[in-house]
Amino acid sequence: MNKFIDEARWEGNAESLANHVKFWMKIKQIGDPSFEPNERLVRDYVARGILSKPSRKGKEAIFGFRQLAQFLACRALIEDGWPLNKIAEDFEVSSIEEIIKLIPGEEIKNEALSLIENFKKDEMSSISRYSSGLEKSMEPELPSFLKRQKQSYSSKSEIKEVLNRIGSDFSNVIKEDFTAYQLATWLLLFIDLDKAKSITREDAEDIGRGVTAALLNQSSLTKSDRSLYTDRIGEISHLESQVRKSHLELEYNTKQSEDLKIEIMRSRKLLAEMKEQLRNFKNSKFRPDE
Repeated sequence: MNKFIDEARWEGNAESLANHVKFWMKIKQIGDPSFEPNERLVRDYVARGILSKPSRKGKEAIFGFRQLAQFLACRALIEDGWPLNKIAEDFEVSSIEEIIKLIPGEEIKNEALSLIENFKKDEMSSISRYSSGLEKSMEPELPSFLKRQKQSYSSKSEIKEVLNRIGSDFSNVIKEDFTAYQLATWLLLFIDLDKAKSITREDAEDIGRGVTAALLNQSSLTKSDRSLYTDRIGEISHLESQVRKSHLELEYNTKQSEDLKIEIMRSRKLLAEMKEQLRNFKNSKFRPDE
């Protein structure tokens, strides 16, 4: 059975790294099997800071185990919805052990620790970067990548279920930026942040009149009215969806009908030609000799 930790001594150029990544992505079942890593993507990941800079042998860039682990961990995180800039940011403060743990099915066991230690000693060009990253990752205000990852996984997996439990009609959390104007200890006015930045005197006066009208309105909607209104909006939205679906089905059936009419016309024409040929054949067969 292939063990990723056995690759601790691996090294190669950009093309070799791309091919090796493809091999391990297939074994680890990471992402779309048709995905093809290439040299261009390797260079792009280096430029973004996702892959640490390779060492040099003459004019050729040489990659190693660290970059292989980073590439595989990156592809696994992309499949979970992580943006590249966030991956690069967290790889800067993540140890090689933390990055390996991000690869599906990989756990750092005792027998693998000596291999990793030897790998660190051999990678002299990356020790300073790793050490500084390790120091940063130990700062209390900067939790480790794995902790942030687990928190994110938990949030992403639970959010829809939680919204359903509280009766929300949203499929995800909607983030809005508001600014608050506290006019009194008992009075707060919330306005959309973008609108507040561009508000005019006329807008402010209209808001004031609107607040006045709302406070003095004796026929304001009750909770039951709002619930009924929300239900009807949901019903209308459902009906609109059904209408759109019906329109699509109608368009499809119309197209099928037109195609069928064309096929029938072709068949009739072919049948007429065959009848004509049959008549000609009979006439020629039974014609008296001259």
